[in-house]
Amino acid sequence: MTQTADRTPRSEDPALGLDIAEPAPLAQVEWWTVPVEPGGANDDGYGEMVARLRRFLNTVTAARPDSATVAALTADLAGWDERLAPTAVSERNQFFGRRPDLPGRGQTMSPVFVVTEADRNTVRGTVTFGRYFLGGNGAVHGGAIPLFFDEVLGRLSVTAGRTRARTAYLHTDFRSITPVGIELDVHAWFVSEEGRKRVLRAELRHADVLCAEAEGLFVALKPGQP
Repeated sequence: MTQTADRTPRSEDPALGLDIAEPAPLAQVEWWTVPVEPGGANDDGYGEMVARLRRFLNTVTAARPDSATVAALTADLAGWDERLAPTAVSERNQFFGRRPDLPGRGQTMSPVFVVTEADRNTVRGTVTFGRYFLGGNGAVHGGAIPLFFDEVLGRLSVTAGRTRARTAYLHTDFRSITPVGIELDVHAWFVSEEGRKRVLRAELRHADVLCAEAEGLFVALKPGQP
């Protein structure tokens, strides 16, 4: 008896986590994002390059290439490594992870958080984990979820003119399977702020199902602290 498509396990779908639309250019959300200025320094094509890199990471994760393809790709990557190496700059001047005008701040380390509303103490939005973040059986890798929470909570902890801070602890509870390739709802908020200590919480939901939640303590840096 042939198994119908709706009964096929998601883990058996070759396209799992691949059909993810790249977020549109960021709308300005107060406290959170910086708008793209047409023709300005932040309209330089870097965002499209990173978007292509995200798609590539999802595709290479799902692929089972033959040896000739592996050899060709290895050679191409080596060539780009050699071409990019002379362009290295200091941490302060790099683009990767330091572009608030771009989806995901122009990085691929964690999935893009698409902000829908934010104020000084809370933020809401969505996230879709691609194939690159697969742990197994259609579920997001357990290590990717705290990484995402740290990205969101850390960013919220320094919004609205607050000084830079570092994560002191991040406690994550896994409540249910977090699915790959499905848009999830995110809500993060301040619990308290006293002196240099900032306590925040966040939830990750698939419709009415709570997939994971986290609490983090972020400590504001003293002048001169790295």
